[in-house]
Amino acid sequence: MTNQKSGFCLHQAINFQPLTIDASALIKDVISLLSQNRASCVLIVENQKLIGIFTERDVVRLTSNILDLAESTIDTVMSKNLISITASQVTDIFTILNLMRSYRIRHLPVLNELDQLIGIVTPKTIRKVFKPSDMLRFRLISELMETQVIQASPATTILDIALLMAKNKISCVVISDNNTEDHTYPIGIITEVDIVKFRARGLDFSSTQAKQVMSTPLKPIKNTDSLWLAHQIMEQENIRRLVVIDSQDKLCGIITQTSLLRILDPIEMQSLIKILQQTVDEQTLQLQQQNQKLQNEIKERLLAQSALSSSEMNYRYIAEKLEIANQELQQLANYDGLTGLANRRYFDNCLQQEWKNSLRGQTSLSLIMCDVDYFKKYNDTYGHQAGDKCLQQIAYVLKETIKRPLDLAARYGGEEFVILLPNTSIEGAIHLAKLIISKVESLDIPHINSDVSHCVTVSLGAASNNPSNDSLESLITAADKMLYKAKSAGRNRTAFV
Repeated sequence: MTNQKSGFCLHQAINFQPLTIDASALIKDVISLLSQNRASCVLIVENQKLIGIFTERDVVRLTSNILDLAESTIDTVMSKNLISITASQVTDIFTILNLMRSYRIRHLPVLNELDQLIGIVTPKTIRKVFKPSDMLRFRLISELMETQVIQASPATTILDIALLMAKNKISCVVISDNNTEDHTYPIGIITEVDIVKFRARGLDFSSTQAKQVMSTPLKPIKNTDSLWLAHQIMEQENIRRLVVIDSQDKLCGIITQTSLLRILDPIEMQSLIKILQQTVDEQTLQLQQQNQKLQNEIKERLLAQSALSSSEMNYRYIAEKLEIANQELQQLANYDGLTGLANRRYFDNCLQQEWKNSLRGQTSLSLIMCDVDYFKKYNDTYGHQAGDKCLQQIAYVLKETIKRPLDLAARYGGEEFVILLPNTSIEGAIHLAKLIISKVESLDIPHINSDVSHCVTVSLGAASNNPSNDSLESLITAADKMLYKAKSAGRNRTAFV
C-alpha cells in the first residue's frame, strides 16, 4: 500500500500491535494498562472482532463526572459507534487524513476484509513517516499553532483541570503565571496522559493542585521557529504537543502533532508537483528550441548572441537549482539518523579543516571523547529500543551544552560521541566535559546493572593541541587515551591531558 505521489508508505503509518483487551476487563485495570504503556487508547476485541475503543479523553470524561467505576467493566463505558476503515478502501494517506478530519477523531482502526482488526492509525504514527520533502515549503509555527489556549493557575485542583478538558474537548491545559492580564507566562502543562497516570496512581483529584503534579519546567518553542523543528523536538522528546511563546517568553499558542498534519493538503501538494513538472518540461523544450535556432541562424551574430545569452541564463537557473538540491542531499548525508548529530564522516572532514585553521592561526583546538558507561549492559537489560532512546537523550544534552557556532558534536560510533572545540583551551574543554557529566546524570535514566550508579552515566577524555600533540592523529590518540583512563579510573568522570 504505497502512494508515490504523497511520498508516504501507508504500511509504515499503521501500528500493527495496538493495545487490546477483553470487554470483561475492569475499568481501573484498563486505566493502569494505558498508563503503563503510555498509550493514547485501548481497543476492545471479542472473538477477533473490534467492538469498542477507550481513549485518554474517555478517562478525562469519567474523571470530570466524578463517577466511582472501580468495579465496573470496560464495556459499560467504551465508545461503540466506531469509525474504521478496511485496507482495500485506502488509496493513499490523504484518504486517512480526510476521514480523521471529517469525523474529528484521533484513532482510526484498520480492518481486513473479514472485519478483523489489523492495526490502528493515529497522528503519531502518521508523523513518524514524515520526511523533509513532505513539507515542500519551510513554514513557521505561527501559521498553524492554536492561539486559543485553555489555561489554569498553579493552585487549580486536577479535578477542575479534568473538567476543563472535558468541557472544551481538549487534550491539555497550560498552567500559567498571570502577572498581569496582558502578560501570561507558561510554567507547566497537564495532559490527558497525565490524567490517566493520576487515575492509575489513585491521586485525590479534589485536593491535589496542579503545581504539585504538572510537567515542569517546560521546553517551549518560539512562534518564529519552523514546523520542521517542532516535528524534530516531538520525535526526540516523545511528546505530542509543544507550548509556543513569543520573543518576550509570553504564552501565545500551542502546536500539536495534529496541527502538523494540517500542512498535508493533498490538493495543494499535488498542484504544486504538477506546476514544478510543467516548469521543468517547458524549460527543457525551450533549451531544445534555442539550440536548434542557434544552429539555423549561426551567421546572424546579434541574434545568435541573444539566443545564447538566453540559453545561458536558463542553464544557470537550472544549474543553481541542481546545486541547491545537491546541498540539501549533502546536508542529509552529514547527519546521524538516530541522534540528529553529525556523523563520523562529516566530523572527520571538519576536524581536518579546524586542524589546518589551528596551525595557521596558532590557536588552541580541543577534542572530547565521550562514551556511555556500561551501555551493552543497558541494552541487554532494557532492550535496543530503550537503548536508542537513551542515545537520543544524551545526544540532546550534547547539542544543548555546546553553544558556539563552530563547536561540533558528532556520533563517533555505537555509544561513543566526540566533541570538536575550535579556539578552546584544555581548561575550557574540561569545564564543558564536567558540565556534560552533570547534565547526563540529571536525566536520571535508570540503569540497574551499572557498576557505578543507579542511572546512566558517561566517561569523557579531553585533549588539546600542544607540543606533544604535533599531528592530527596524535590529538585523536591523546583524547582516546584519556577516555580509556577515565573508564579505568572508575567511569562517570573526566580525564584530560
